[in-house]
Amino acid sequence: MTRLQIAENKYALTMAAIMASLPLQGANSADLALKKPSNVEYMKACPTYGAGFFVVPGTTSCLRIIGRVRVEYMFDSPAARGNDYNRIRTRGYFGWDHRTPTEYGLLRTNMRAYIQRDNAGTAALPYSPVVDFAFIQFAGFTIGRTTPLFENSFIRFFSRSGQYLGALGSDVTYANTVGYTHSFGSGFSGSISLEDSSQRRAGIRLGPGVALSPNQTTILGGQAVPDITVALEAQQSWGQAKVAGALHQVRGTFVGAAPARAVSEEYGYAFTTALKLELPFLAKGSNVWASFQYAQGAPFYTHDNAANGDVASRRLAVADATVDANGQLFLSRSWSVGGAVEHFITPTIVASVGGFYGIFDARGGNNTAANLAIVGHLSWRPVSGFIIGGEAVYRTISNRGTTQLGTGTDNADALGRVRFQRDF
Repeated sequence: MTRLQIAENKYALTMAAIMASLPLQGANSADLALKKPSNVEYMKACPTYGAGFFVVPGTTSCLRIIGRVRVEYMFDSPAARGNDYNRIRTRGYFGWDHRTPTEYGLLRTNMRAYIQRDNAGTAALPYSPVVDFAFIQFAGFTIGRTTPLFENSFIRFFSRSGQYLGALGSDVTYANTVGYTHSFGSGFSGSISLEDSSQRRAGIRLGPGVALSPNQTTILGGQAVPDITVALEAQQSWGQAKVAGALHQVRGTFVGAAPARAVSEEYGYAFTTALKLELPFLAKGSNVWASFQYAQGAPFYTHDNAANGDVASRRLAVADATVDANGQLFLSRSWSVGGAVEHFITPTIVASVGGFYGIFDARGGNNTAANLAIVGHLSWRPVSGFIIGGEAVYRTISNRGTTQLGTGTDNADALGRVRFQRDF
């Protein structure tokens, strides 16, 4: 090693010693030290609102994710040869239930939608997402799409009392609503709501010799007043009881040639009473229920509002009213009654049997029709949230003059479905 190299090494060692002895500039110990990992905020269960809820991290709110897959096979005797005899339907549901305690009470936001695929008509058609229900509850108010006050929650056949059975019982599962519920305590409550009437509008029939005015495409006028519904309900250990009533506007357009005559505006109404009794001496969960509905000018409160049933089936062609040549409306009358027994044979096997009868009477001769249906249900629930079941129905329609029966078909038929459903 040369003298020059030795001198350079001594210089480098000296500079390193000097730098090591100097305080660090432009950085401090806080900058250079590693941060201590913070505690991880794990997801916590929220048992306050039931199973499946968890606390939203960093908030006082609780959330439950909603999911469902439903697959079912339906069969029926169609109203016309061009209609399907059966249908295979698959639905995927998704949604959430978000709840926050406030000084005004619970703030709840609940939503569920689905996407469906089935065979409709002669081709398999995809469906866009459909909002099943979506509502906000706050300080006793419910705003959004939810179950109408007129409906009975304890009717637990697969499609409640109406659509599946063919024109028996109110069967509007969800409707756009603005309502208020007051709890009187001890399981008693009262409610009032304004509800979208579009799903309750059965239409207006043209009387003999009556024609629409020129440039009119429909006799049914637009909605001007929503349906007004009130209900009183009691939920006790012995069961449930309910009475409800609704006011329904019937509004038309114009009839006759020039000068056209405006159709009169009338108000129909409907009321229902229902009772459910628990039967614990048979088995836990077993019960019997019955309901009665009467309507004037509002038959979709007593009869099914499906356009053609589940598989283009027979049904009563009901209407709110009949209009004469002077534009005067004559409101229809209708009523229906139904009931069933539900029995838990074992904790996982459930059987039900029920019967339904209804009358629709439009103004004019030979316009009264009756509908009778007997339904049986059997389902197996091997695990929580999973149902494998089936239903079978026999029904009759007494008057062909007011039904949608195809040529050469009978007024009695059998129908049913098999369903697989998993909720999570």
